[in-house]
Amino acid sequence: MKKTVLTGLFLISLVSLGEELVVYGPESMKWIETSAGEMFKEKTGATIKYIPIDGLIPRMKLEKKNPKADIVVGLTDINYLEAKKDGLIKNYKPTTAKNIVKEEFIIDKDWSVTPIDYGMLALNYNYDKTKKDLKTFEDLKEYPKELLIQDPRSFTGEAFMLWTIGVYGEDWLKFWEGLKPSILTVSSGWSDSFAKFSVGEGAIMSGYASSSIYFYQDGNQDKYKSYIPEEGGYVYLEGAALVNKKKTKESAEKFLNFVLEPEFQKLALEKNYMFPVIDYKLPEDYKFVPTTSKIVRLDAEKVNENMEKWKKQLIEVLKK
Repeated sequence: MKKTVLTGLFLISLVSLGEELVVYGPESMKWIETSAGEMFKEKTGATIKYIPIDGLIPRMKLEKKNPKADIVVGLTDINYLEAKKDGLIKNYKPTTAKNIVKEEFIIDKDWSVTPIDYGMLALNYNYDKTKKDLKTFEDLKEYPKELLIQDPRSFTGEAFMLWTIGVYGEDWLKFWEGLKPSILTVSSGWSDSFAKFSVGEGAIMSGYASSSIYFYQDGNQDKYKSYIPEEGGYVYLEGAALVNKKKTKESAEKFLNFVLEPEFQKLALEKNYMFPVIDYKLPEDYKFVPTTSKIVRLDAEKVNENMEKWKKQLIEVLKK
C-alpha cells in the first residue's frame, strides 16, 4: 500500500515534466526563458517558451477564444483590471504568497495577478548633450528633436502616458502638444528606444529609474543619468497571471509559485533592474537609483474606463 501511494505521488510530481509553458510579455523580460527558464526546468521539468509582445492585452483579446499563451507577465497594477474584466486571466493564489513583505504589493485581493516586482519610471539623459542636469517635465521642451519615447500601446509607452496624465490632469494633452517638437522618435518599445539612446540617437529617453544601475555598472554614470521630475514620480507594480483557458497546465501554477521565490526575485533585480516584492537584500548598486517621496497616483477604475480613449488621443497628437 505504501509503495502504491509513493508511486502515485511520484507520477503526480512528473505531470509537468516535458511540458512547454508559453509565456507572453514585454521584450525586456526575455530573460525569463533563458536565465529563469533554466532554474524552472530544474525544479519542474517544464521548459519555458517566451514570446515578446508589444500590446499584451490587445493580443490576448485577439486570442481570447483560442489562447496560445499559458502565462502573461508584465501586467501592471493598473492595466490588469482590463484583462480581468474581459475574462482574459484567471485567479490563482501562489503557495509562496506568504513571501510578499508588504500588503500594498498585493495587486488584486482575488489574486487574478501575482506581483513580480516594482519600480519607478524616470527620464534618462545624456549629460554630454544636455550640458546640465534636468529637473522637471518642462525641461524636456528645451531640447528639440532629442527625446526618445515609446508607442503608448507598448508597456513603457503606456506607463509614461499615464504618468503625464497623473501630473497634468485634464491638461495632459496640452503638455504633449508642447512636447511634440522635442520628440525625435516614437519607438515600438523600451528596448528599441534604449538601443538608439545608447548609440547617441537622442539626448533623453523615457525609461526607468533603475537604468542608473546599468549606467554605473558600465562606468558611464557621469555621462548617462536618470531623474524623476519634481512634479512627481510614477511607481508601478509588475505582475504575472494565468491566461484564462479551458485547461491550465500544472507548470503554469508552478510558475506563479516560482516568481515569489528568492531565485526568481534575484533575477528580477539583476535582469529587470526592478525592486523585489519579497524580503531580499538589495545590492549596493541600488543606492544610485533616484527616488522621490512625491508619488503620482491614478485611480485604476478610471484608467481602465479611459485607457483606450487616452491612447487614441495621444496617437493622434503624435501623428500630427
